Amino acid sequence: MIEFGGVHYYIDLDVLDKTISSGTNPDDEVIITETKIIKDENGNILGSEEKETISLKGKEIEGAKYDIVRMMIEVLIDYNEQPDDSLGVERALKTTPLSYKVAFNTLYNCGILKEKE
Repeated sequence: MIEFGGVHYYIDLDVLDKTISSGTNPDDEVIITETKIIKDENGNILGSEEKETISLKGKEIEGAKYDIVRMMIEVLIDYNEQPDDSLGVERALKTTPLSYKVAFNTLYNCGILKEKE
């Protein structure tokens, strides 16, 4: 948990997963067709075979979103200063660097960073 401004926060992994995943359904089927050409020893074509394979698409992650969210989480975790949080989160955020403010606000507004109730 991250404690900031007298409030405890946590990273919601389910929201994180939905944020970095692409919008495609991992249960969609993908059809792969392979064509094999059969030749004799002289290189003449004797025939061909087609093989069709059906598999699930699988989960896809958007690389750019993943990298940005990862860096924002690193900024929050690596921040070592102890701001004066006696007056709350908003006052404590004013004393932090811009990178921390952007990371904190973005993750909070996306629902990845949540207050512990």
